[in-house]
Amino acid sequence: MNNKALLQLGSELLFLFRHGNGPADSAISAYIRERKFLGATDKRFLTDVYYHAIRHLRRIDESILSAFAGSPLAEERFSAGFPVTSEKGAWAWVRGRADAPEARAPRPNAFDRFVDTTRLGLAAVELKLETAAVVAEELVRAWPVKEIQTPVQPKSIARMVERAAEVMELFAKPRRIVDEDRAASFPAWLWGQLSMHRAPEELPALARALNQQSSVAMRVNTLRASVNQAAKALEAAALPTRPSALAPQALILDSRVARNTIPHMRDGWFEMQDDGSQLVSIYADPMPGQLVVDACAGGGGKALHLAALMMNEGRLVAMDSDRDRLARMQPRIERSGAAVIDTTVSYGPGGELPSLEKLPLADLVLIDAPCSGTGTLRRNPEARWRLSPSTLEELLRTQRELLSKWAPRVRPGGALVYATCSLLDCENASQTRDFLAAHRDFRLEPPEGFAGPLTPKGELALDPLHHGCDGFYAARFVKAGSGRGK
Repeated sequence: MNNKALLQLGSELLFLFRHGNGPADSAISAYIRERKFLGATDKRFLTDVYYHAIRHLRRIDESILSAFAGSPLAEERFSAGFPVTSEKGAWAWVRGRADAPEARAPRPNAFDRFVDTTRLGLAAVELKLETAAVVAEELVRAWPVKEIQTPVQPKSIARMVERAAEVMELFAKPRRIVDEDRAASFPAWLWGQLSMHRAPEELPALARALNQQSSVAMRVNTLRASVNQAAKALEAAALPTRPSALAPQALILDSRVARNTIPHMRDGWFEMQDDGSQLVSIYADPMPGQLVVDACAGGGGKALHLAALMMNEGRLVAMDSDRDRLARMQPRIERSGAAVIDTTVSYGPGGELPSLEKLPLADLVLIDAPCSGTGTLRRNPEARWRLSPSTLEELLRTQRELLSKWAPRVRPGGALVYATCSLLDCENASQTRDFLAAHRDFRLEPPEGFAGPLTPKGELALDPLHHGCDGFYAARFVKAGSGRGK
């Protein structure tokens, strides 16, 4: 297909994603899978411009506002989420909010298509995948004349697109510190949160790292194969890897590949898991024979890793408030050979946990808490647009409730590990300080012999700028007293 047609397809994809509930990667995977006519080059073009537009949305939208000033396109459009920095525009990117102004997604009109095509077109120009002239041709064809009753000359659109591309380039090179959040395409309020307890000169470099594509990391399931055995199988399948500098069971693929092309994937040899995420489980330090609780198991990635670290000895209770999510975990458990995992439904941080009342106190509780997800912006760039100050406050409250609820369920001498995939101090070190102040029977203590990067206080703190992985935080609290287990 030619790029003009692909830009129109991309505008449909962007609209469907904005008004859906799922992450950006799920939206594009489903969209491409349903369109069998797309070739490999078409898919690559769509993928590149789609992610670039989401990552750099603020800079793109503000460039459009500048270049198209005086035209109807520069008006606020709730349904198009334009501009993303306005209150109306921001609402269109937030899904699942009880107080959202529209419960149902509006149907796309010509303006929606025009705005999204412009966004993707500018992304294509910046990536040098297309010229401003070709983008302008497609916009002229898509110009919503019926909606605005305004004729437009092709030369006018071409000048606007060229001007927008020039402004985008200017915005990418800030002359003042106050413009750095726009250059990095972050909401101003989130930029302020990221700057807390971080050197000012480090923040732009961290933002650039978060705006890069993530690496592809896999965890070798040592219940099924050794790391050496797994690496040789991948090499034989012409899938070269390199070992991670962080996690001993992690292999980093040199390029992105379809999961069905990875040998022994169905045999449970591998799990797709960031090497930083793997290090969190190692930091938790589960031991064979222990009673371990994964209190917020989610998709089950860390629970499966904990079971492997326990060498399939003991008992691991994987809990989550979402019954469907736990059900989807079951095939992964069976494939992995993890015989120690039991799954059970929790009733949320504010509800009762009746199933736990029958359990003895745990040797280890891992709280992989709901969080902002700012550490995973390389994989989920849309998180910055779907997060708001009010949702962050809700997350902070949930995190505090989880810590308070689970602290009594740890045996004397046992460990409570609090973890997030966040880079925000308010979700990480601040929560640790507050927990220790309120629970004098716990102390912060990393596992003996842990070789990963630690803060001076003993917390695990990872980010893509310094460690090449997603951003993760973990604090390991040991309860006073003694009991069974390590």
